[in-house]
Amino acid sequence: MAASSKRVTRFLTVALIALTWIFVVLLTVPRAISRGVADYGFFTGMAERLRAGDTLYIEVWDNKDPLVFYTLAIARNLGPNGVIGAWILEISWVLMAAIALYVIARFQSVQRPLAAYLGFGLGPLVILGIAYFMGSTHLPAIALILAGVALIYSRHPLTAGIALGVVPVIKLVMTPMAVVLAVVVLFGLRRRSDIRWIALGFASVLVAMSVILMLRGELTGFIETQIHNVLYSQSPIVTAEQAGIVEKIKQHIVILVNPNVAAVEFTITVILAVTAPWWRRSQAANSFTAPLWWLTAAGFGIAIGTIAVTGKWFHHAQAFYVPAALALVLLGAWLVQATKWRSVLVGAICAVATYPLAGLPQPGIYVDAVRDLPDRWAQATSTDTLTSILRDLEPASISFIGETVPQSPGLEEWTIACRHIAQRPFNPEQIFTETLECLPSSEVIVAPQNLESTSTFPAFDEFRAGVRSILDEGFRCEEVSTFLICDSR
Repeated sequence: MAASSKRVTRFLTVALIALTWIFVVLLTVPRAISRGVADYGFFTGMAERLRAGDTLYIEVWDNKDPLVFYTLAIARNLGPNGVIGAWILEISWVLMAAIALYVIARFQSVQRPLAAYLGFGLGPLVILGIAYFMGSTHLPAIALILAGVALIYSRHPLTAGIALGVVPVIKLVMTPMAVVLAVVVLFGLRRRSDIRWIALGFASVLVAMSVILMLRGELTGFIETQIHNVLYSQSPIVTAEQAGIVEKIKQHIVILVNPNVAAVEFTITVILAVTAPWWRRSQAANSFTAPLWWLTAAGFGIAIGTIAVTGKWFHHAQAFYVPAALALVLLGAWLVQATKWRSVLVGAICAVATYPLAGLPQPGIYVDAVRDLPDRWAQATSTDTLTSILRDLEPASISFIGETVPQSPGLEEWTIACRHIAQRPFNPEQIFTETLECLPSSEVIVAPQNLESTSTFPAFDEFRAGVRSILDEGFRCEEVSTFLICDSR
C-alpha cells in the first residue's frame, strides 16, 4: 500500500472512530427517568440506599445482582447527582468491549487500522444497539465476556478467569455464555492446560464475592433472590391470565421474533453461513482463526437459549450483542483473508453489516442524542422531585409504594421500613404480602395518587386496596406533586 494511501486510511479510521465515540458519549449520558422510574431509576435508588449504609437484599431489595449496585454506588460519588461517575462507569464498559474486539481482530491477522475500526469504530455501535438503554445490566456482562475471550487469546488465562468470574455477580444469566465461550476458545486454540488458571481466577472472584456478601450480611438474601428470579422468569408480565404454558412460551418467543431482533439473528446467521467453508480451510494456516467461527456460533446458540428461558423484555435481546460483535470481527477477518479487496472496501461492507447487527436502530436516536444533550444533562444533574420533597421533612422510617423511588443523595438519615422499595403489577404475590404486613411499622409512606386505579393483575389491585386501607386507618396523607406523602406521627 502506498504511503499516501496508508495516510488516507489512517485518517478515515481516526475520523470514523471519533464520530462513533461522540455518539458513545452522548448515548451514555445518565438520563432523567420518565414513565415512573423504570429500571435505571430503581438501580440509582438502590445505589443511593447502599451509600446510606443499607444492607442489600435485607434492608433494601431489588432482584439484580450485587455488583450492579456496588459499582453504581461507588461511581455515584463523583459529579452533580452522581452523574459524572455513572457516566464514566458506563463508558468504561463500552471501552473494555472495544479494546477486546480490537485484540480479537488482531489475532485474526487483521491489520491495525482495520482492527481499530472494527473494535473502536463499529463495535460500540453494535453493543449500544436498539435493545440497549443507559445503565443496562447486560452491558457489563457483554464487556467482561469479550474481555475474557481477548485475554485468553493474549495468553492471560488467570486474568481471563477473573474477568469471567465477575459475570455471575453482575449478570448471572449471562454466566452460561461466559463459560461456554471460554471453553470453546481454549479448545480451539489447543490450550486446554490453561483451563486450570481460568478456573482459578473464576473461582477466586466467586469466593471473594461470597466472603464480601457474607461479611455484609447479604449472602443469604442474594441466594434467596435467585429463587425469586427463577419464579419471576416464568410469571406473566402483561396480564395475570397469561399463566398457561402456551402463554409462557409466547412471552419468551415474542422477543426472538421481534423484527429488530430478527435482523440481528438473520445477519449473524448469514455471516456464519458465508464464512463457514473458508473458515474450515483457514484453520490449518492460522491457528488463531480457528476458534472465532465457533465462538460466534456458540454465542449465538447460547443467546437464543438464554432468551428462550429467561427473556421477558425487549432489552433482554442484548444477549445477542456478544455473538453480534464477534460476527462483525469474523466478517472483517474473512473479507481480509479470503479476498483481495482494499481495507476501505472491507470497512465499508462491515459498516453496512453493523446496522442490522445493532438491530436496525432508527437514525433519529443519534439525532436526538445530539439535539437533546443540554436538556438531558440538566435533567440528569437535577435532584428528582421526590428527593426534593423528602429533604424538607424530618427524617423518619419510610416505605415506598409503586414506582415512587427517590434517586438522588440527601436522604441518608432516613431509614427504610419495608425493604421492597417499589412494587410492580407483575411482581410475585409474596412481595405484596410482605409489604402489607410491614407497612404499619412505617412512620412515613409514599404512594402514588392513583391507588384506586385498576390493572390486569388482580393481586396487585388487592395490594393497592390494602395499602389504601392502611393509610385510611393510621396515616394522614397530603398530596404533593404526583405523590401521597402519608405520616403516622
